[in-house]
Amino acid sequence: RRCSFIRECTFFKARENLQDVDVVVANHDLVLADLALGGGAILPPPEDAIYVFDEAHHLPDKVINHFSFQLRFHATERWLDQTLRAVRGMAEQIGQGELRSLIDALAGHMAVLLEVSREASPLVESLVQEGLEARGSGDVLRFEHGLVPALLQQQSAEMMQACSAILDEVDDVQEALEDALDKRSKQFDREVLEQWLAAVATIQRRVENQMGLWRNYHSASENEEPPMARWVKMVETPSGALDMELCCSPILAANTLAATLWKRCFGAVLTSATLTALGDFGRLSMRAGLADISDCAVVPSPFAHQEKAELRVPAMNCDAGNAQAHTDALIEMMPTLLREERGTLALFSSWRQMLAVYEGLPPDLQRQILKQGDYSKHEMLTRHREQVDAGEYSSLFGLASFAEGVDLPGDYCRHVIIAKLPFAPPDDPVEQALAEWIEKNNGNAFMEISVPDAALKLVQASGRLLRKESDSGRITLLDRRVLTRRYGQKMLDSLPPFRRVFE
Repeated sequence: RRCSFIRECTFFKARENLQDVDVVVANHDLVLADLALGGGAILPPPEDAIYVFDEAHHLPDKVINHFSFQLRFHATERWLDQTLRAVRGMAEQIGQGELRSLIDALAGHMAVLLEVSREASPLVESLVQEGLEARGSGDVLRFEHGLVPALLQQQSAEMMQACSAILDEVDDVQEALEDALDKRSKQFDREVLEQWLAAVATIQRRVENQMGLWRNYHSASENEEPPMARWVKMVETPSGALDMELCCSPILAANTLAATLWKRCFGAVLTSATLTALGDFGRLSMRAGLADISDCAVVPSPFAHQEKAELRVPAMNCDAGNAQAHTDALIEMMPTLLREERGTLALFSSWRQMLAVYEGLPPDLQRQILKQGDYSKHEMLTRHREQVDAGEYSSLFGLASFAEGVDLPGDYCRHVIIAKLPFAPPDDPVEQALAEWIEKNNGNAFMEISVPDAALKLVQASGRLLRKESDSGRITLLDRRVLTRRYGQKMLDSLPPFRRVFE
C-alpha cells in the first residue's frame, strides 16, 4: 500500500469489493497461488468458499507444476554476480547509516552464496557427467526413487543455508526501505526508494525459488511417500554453451490438494468433459486425492453420437509400434483420407512422425496442409476457416495442443484423423518417477497410468469432431492396437457411442 499507484491499482480495487460479492471468477493458477500463501491471502479463505473447477482434469497437473522447482546452475551464478554488483552500487549511493549497513550485510551474504555456488559447480558437473555416461545416452539424469547422491545432498545443505541467510537479510532491508517510504525520507527520492524496493523483492523471489530447490534436494529420503521426482537436464544456452537445469517435482498432486484444499474448503464441484478414464473416476481420484466420500456422476451427452459420427479403424498391414512401417503406411493412406472432406484435423503423437508424413506427401497435397510450427495456433485456425469458407480443401496437422480446446464446428471439421493412440512419450521424468513408484509397490504402471492417460487423450481428440448438435462426420484411427491389444477394448468402451466400422 506504499506504492504511488495504489489508488489506480486494479488488484486492490477488486480486493476492496471482495467481501461484498457472491461469485469470484479466477483461473486455476490464481487459486493455487492463494493456497501456496496459506489460503485467504488473495482470494477468500477456503473455509468460506465453494469452489467450482471447470476443465478440472487439468487441476492435478497444474498443482504439480505450481509446486515444482527449476534452477539453471550457471545462469543462476551469472545472475548472482550481476545482482551482487547492483546491490553494492545501491549501497554506494546511500552513504552511511543503518540502511547502508543492512545493504552491506545483504551484499555480504550474496557474496557467500556466489562463492559456495562456484565451489559446488565442479562437483555437480562431475556427478551429472558420470551419471549420464553410466546411462550411455540422453541429456537427462533422473535420480532413481528421487534419491540424490550424498555429496550433492551435502552441497544442497550448504546452498540452502546461504540462501536462508540472504532471505533473513532481505526482510530487514525491505523493512528499512518501507520505513523510509513511510517517513517520506528527504535523503532519497521516493521513486528511487520504490525502484530499490522492487529490486529487493526480485532478489527475494529468485532466492526463495533457489532455496526451495536446495531444501528439496537436501531432504531427499527413502521415507518419502510418494517420493519427489528429481532430475538434472543439460540445456543449451543462447550462446551455445551447456547449462545444468536442476529440477524437482511432486509426482502426484493428491497429498497437496488434500491438505491445502479438500480438507479445508466448504465444498467443491469439479466438472469436465473428460474427468473419467476407461469409464471410471479412478485416475482422477488417484491424481487429485479425492476423498472416498466424493460423489461422482457422468452426465449424458446431448449429442446423438451413433447417428452423427462414425469411428473407423481401417485395414493396415503394420503395427503402430513399428514407427517406420507405421509412418510409411500413413504416407500411403493420407492422400485418400485428406480428400474425403474439405475440413480435416489430423492429430499426431510426435513431431518426428508429423514432419515425416508431411514431407512424404506430394507437393500439391502439402499446399492444402497447415502444419503446427509454421504458424501460431490462432493463425492456423484463422487460415483454415478462410480456406474452407472459400470452398477449398484445408487440413490441419497438429500435436497434443490441437487435441483439446480447438473448436471447429460444421464444415471446418468433418473428419478427425488420429495417427496413433496417444501414449505419452517415455521420456518425462515425472511420469517415469510415478511409474517407478507404482512398480515398487507391486502395481502395473502401464495399466494404471499409461493406458488410462492415453484413453483420456483419445476421448479429448475424438471430441474435436462434434462441437454442435447439428455437426456430423467421421473419426479415423490409424492404430490397430485398439483391436489387437487387450487394453484396446477398454479404450473403445471409454469413447462416446460412435457408429463403428472396423475393417
